[in-house]
Parts: sequence; C-alpha cells; structure tokens
Amino acid sequence: MVDDFKVEPIYEDRTYERHRFNLSIDGKDYEGNFHEGKIQWLHPHPKQDLEDDHLKWIEEEIYRLLSENEVVEDLDGIEVEPMFENQAHEAHLFKLNIEGEEFKGLIRNGHLEWFHPKPRRKIKDVHVEKAEKKVHEKIKMELEDRET
Repeated sequence: MVDDFKVEPIYEDRTYERHRFNLSIDGKDYEGNFHEGKIQWLHPHPKQDLEDDHLKWIEEEIYRLLSENEVVEDLDGIEVEPMFENQAHEAHLFKLNIEGEEFKGLIRNGHLEWFHPKPRRKIKDVHVEKAEKKVHEKIKMELEDRET
C-alpha cells in the first residue's frame, strides 16, 4: 500500500520547475519527480523491490494522488499549433498530458472540442475543467504573442 504521500513544487518559477513527491510502500520510503506528465523516480527506484505489475499499480495510484492534489502540468506542457492560418475562421489544434495520458483537441471560435479519447471518460470532471481553462489561457497567450 501507498502511505504518507506528499507532493510539493520544486524549482518554482524556473524552466525546470516540477513536483517532488514522497511516499512509503510497505514501510520503505521512495521519492520521485513529476514533470511533463511523467513520473521520474529518484534512487532507490521501487522496481528494485517490486514486481512490474505492482509497480504499474503504484504509478497509477501516484497519478491519482497527484490528481487529487491538483498537480496539473503548467501551460508550457500544452502544445498549440494554428490551423487555417490567415483565414477568416481561425482554429487551433492542441495537445496536452493529463494524469500521464495524452489528449488532443481543437479550439474554434472559442469553443473547445476534444478528439477521441475524450478525457471526461477517464478523468474527473473538475480536472478536465481545469485543463480546459489552461488550454483557453494558452491559446489567448499565443494570439497575444502573435499580435505583438
């Protein structure tokens, strides 16, 4: 079982900002970073002590706990690319990671549309809504940058 889970941001306001998490598994302490939607284990790596199936379950549990702690990658983790440039109707494709899974979609006329698979099928609505807000902010920043 995963016990004593803690997470906090490290290297704040720097390009290599990330979240550091600590946890205990069967009384043994482990530490890792969460960056760009991925878990990066520090030494000792739990695979030295656990079987692959158990490690996979632990990592899924970590993604769930990170989600509960509202750890969502920042706007830099969202990739945006214009579609139909210099046309009357602008649209933007976007791609981002939520809880370690990649999702893609389109924003057209301020309306966000998710491609399949849709994150609402796998992730709590509150986290999807936060991600959608971040996508809208990223698009707004992209448009403002283009105007300057």
